[in-house]
Amino acid sequence: MNKEAVIKYLSLAAKAASLLVGAAAYSDLIPAKYAPLAVIIFGLASVAKDTINRIGDFLDDGVSNGSFKG
Repeated sequence: MNKEAVIKYLSLAAKAASLLVGAAAYSDLIPAKYAPLAVIIFGLASVAKDTINRIGDFLDDGVSNGSFKG
């Protein structure tokens, strides 16, 4: 598996985690006492997704120009 494929899969996993945790934080999927933790996890997942996309963009063609679509 090449590094572009790995970055795309990591990006997909981060997007899925971000979506699931975000949805859980703002719905009745989790108890209210865990909502603050879920919001923190949602934020971390969002940052991870953006970081993975930025790394993938740089590894794609060596320039941070938005050419990578993970």
